[in-house]
Amino acid sequence: MVWNGVHFNLNTIMPWYVIFIWTLLYFALLAWAWRPREGKPFGNFKTIDFVYIALIAALLIVYNFFISPLIPKVGTVTTYFYYPIIGEMFLVMLAASLVGKPGSAGLVIFTYTLLSDIIHYGFGGEPFWFLYEVTSYAAIIDIWLIYRGKYYLMPFKGIFKSSADYKATEDGSIASEELEEELKPARLLFIVDAILGGVTISIAYPFWWRGFWGPFVLGISFTPSFWFITTITSIGAGVVLGLVVAPFIYYIKKVLA
Repeated sequence: MVWNGVHFNLNTIMPWYVIFIWTLLYFALLAWAWRPREGKPFGNFKTIDFVYIALIAALLIVYNFFISPLIPKVGTVTTYFYYPIIGEMFLVMLAASLVGKPGSAGLVIFTYTLLSDIIHYGFGGEPFWFLYEVTSYAAIIDIWLIYRGKYYLMPFKGIFKSSADYKATEDGSIASEELEEELKPARLLFIVDAILGGVTISIAYPFWWRGFWGPFVLGISFTPSFWFITTITSIGAGVVLGLVVAPFIYYIKKVLA
């Protein structure tokens, strides 16, 4: 049976129920993070957050369709690791850092997928490409943002607090020692931010697409050994590239903050 270009092939390396559970877990955690607080729904997104999301989604279109294809490709290298992914990695991690709210990476990827379907791919295979892109390229970053929040890719600790969360002194000012505690250096968390972001985006295609979504939607198949080797290679590359782009994102965020 084929519907809208989808073959529904379940002869995949990863079982369908693993993908189903992962997708449910992601959206459940996102719904919890977006629960109304102080009368504001959707995790307190502001207008500037949506501006960043729309702008970076548009830059992703420009990069993936016009810049990335021009980057020299060495066949044996890009077979196992597609190094032009560094541009997409930089942009998605930048969006997550600037917005600093769970769901920001997913919204960028969702907007990018919608625009790419409109201008290039068409809507064959949907809605499954939306699920693939969001749960593969953004989910881990969004889940990590539930903890890190506005401190994502900043070398400080803890969850970013509002002034209402701090104890006030007698004159009504915020207790400086509490604020200093939040701003203590946390270089290890900064490194974790970079590695999680880099690995998430680097392995999205070899691990999730080759392991399930490509065979499920298009009916193609890959050998488990090729899937495993390319995934391991991409994990190592993701660690390196994540650490490379992280300092640049931090300085951009520092300038814009």
